[in-house]
Amino acid sequence: MSTTNTSLKCQYPEAYTGQQKKYWVEFQLLDELENPVANMPYVAENAATRSQCASYKGKSDASGIIRIEGLHPLELILHIEAKPLIEEMEKRALRPGRNEEDSTIKAKALDRGYEYRYVKIGQLCDSFPEIEPEWHDKKHPPACHFPDPRFSGQVVKKLNCRYVFEICPFRAWSLMLHPQKDYSLVNAYNLGIMADLAYAPEQAITEYFVEKCLDLSSAPKLSTAHDYYAVVKDVPFSQRYINCGFVTTNGNIIRHDTQFFYVSNGEHVIVAWRGTQEVRDWVTDITFSPQVCPSYLAPVGKIHKGFLDAFECAKEKAEQNFNEITNLISRDGKVPFLCGHSLGGALALIHAAELRSVKPLLYTYGMPRVFTADAVMELNDVTHYRHVNDADTVTGVPPDVNLYNWFYEIYGPIGTVLGATWSVVELLSQKITGVKVGDCFWHHGDIALFYYTAQTVEASLCEGSMSAPKCRKIKYWLPKKTKYYLIPSLAEDKSIMAKNQDMRFIQSLTPEGMKKFFPKNANPDLDSVVTNPKKHSMSSAYMPYINDQLVELVAPEKAERRIKSKAAFEKQMGEAGIPDSELKRNQMFAALQHMVGDTLKMTSETPEGAAALERYKKTSEEYSS
Repeated sequence: MSTTNTSLKCQYPEAYTGQQKKYWVEFQLLDELENPVANMPYVAENAATRSQCASYKGKSDASGIIRIEGLHPLELILHIEAKPLIEEMEKRALRPGRNEEDSTIKAKALDRGYEYRYVKIGQLCDSFPEIEPEWHDKKHPPACHFPDPRFSGQVVKKLNCRYVFEICPFRAWSLMLHPQKDYSLVNAYNLGIMADLAYAPEQAITEYFVEKCLDLSSAPKLSTAHDYYAVVKDVPFSQRYINCGFVTTNGNIIRHDTQFFYVSNGEHVIVAWRGTQEVRDWVTDITFSPQVCPSYLAPVGKIHKGFLDAFECAKEKAEQNFNEITNLISRDGKVPFLCGHSLGGALALIHAAELRSVKPLLYTYGMPRVFTADAVMELNDVTHYRHVNDADTVTGVPPDVNLYNWFYEIYGPIGTVLGATWSVVELLSQKITGVKVGDCFWHHGDIALFYYTAQTVEASLCEGSMSAPKCRKIKYWLPKKTKYYLIPSLAEDKSIMAKNQDMRFIQSLTPEGMKKFFPKNANPDLDSVVTNPKKHSMSSAYMPYINDQLVELVAPEKAERRIKSKAAFEKQMGEAGIPDSELKRNQMFAALQHMVGDTLKMTSETPEGAAALERYKKTSEEYSS
């Protein structure tokens, strides 16, 4: 135990007042996980020390305790030396719960009759410390950690007792992102938040990383159609998000209006491209004439002209930003994560193709086709999971047919109009004959499909006399429907398949069945007859469903509606008269749905990941999807 007594003689020894009662006080420094904060240099002051009658200095002992004796009954102020405090508290982890009732220290301290305080390092520091990377705005230190810019220290009036200080670690939030080729539901959720955030103005994007990712009172939250709390882990403050860049081409109806942001921390780089928002974005979307791929993207094949023009417009205007992204990845060895929704997904895919030598991980949502088949085949080494929300209209364009014709090459701008007209004729012809020729537009990547599925029953309806009945087959819908989260790539993972061999419906996952319903580089046939543009929104269509799937796995008690819906649907599969092909298909869907939990394996099996999921569980909420 560190004990300090007066070390200076009183300047006025002749002033006798009789025997004075002496007081003591103890401070115990603990991190949020109840570990002592030892060897912290401190200075304690009161009116007596300020009049040069005494000084109180020392270090906290192995139990994190500071004991000061021989005190006058005066208000005492405690400061801890800034540099060793922040260096030590950067190493300490947060507890999962961020509310006061989540503290295990508080209850124990009060039960033992101690005084309790939850303090930030800025409420203990004697000055503003040097922060790495440098914090440039010294007048406005990070408020979460330095709520008192005057560094007033901890003031105590009550003596002859122990104060237990639970110190908030000097940490920051980092999105849980796994550098793995296999599908991760946490990656899909967090990068979905980033794709949604890409629609926000620059100020809101900067605020998310500079303020919300430093505020340890709760996980960073994006509020759009709903509140989405990111799945985060705490990292040393020096590994916080920095280099937040915002790029927009600031176009008008003539120029492209492309926008994206990027940010990095000690582990990774995130690049999120904005989807269709402005009028010029719609022009970009419909300018789908196939152009020969630039060699820096693919040595063969063609690409959607509007998407390529938009990407190259951004590169032309923001060459320095693109170079910074490349340096963060190549020079600093950070893992690149790219994402985007709609048009943003298309631009993110083009960016990933350019960066494929550094193995980017790409998650897209509701994206259209970008490359033709020959180019897609050259980009098979790019890890890409594309999310499709049932009958989302945008995921079906441009059509998966060969739209290239010589009008595009010969007549310049007029050729684009003539070429598009001729392409429509070609499209109708190929759709009618069912024969696809040439270099057709293909989807890139592995699909993650949100499928709203139903079941039908076939029966015979007979009329007339019993001796000469006239019968015809009728088909009608069964009442129970459900929506499945389908990740076909899970069926290709032998370890997951082996683990789930005793699972109901697992036998339905045959290679033939998977190939039939999930054709490579294409969208599967759906129960929906027509496409639905309402299924395209990132904030109100894609994110709620990804969120609800995560809630179902992490906090099943909050997702009873979803669980009951799928259980009722699977029970309905026992009905007589369901066509065999439809039954097998739905059994395959059920098997894939039961395997989604395996996508949390990487997250849940690490201590920091388990804490991140526990933190998410406390704030999670199921939305109607």
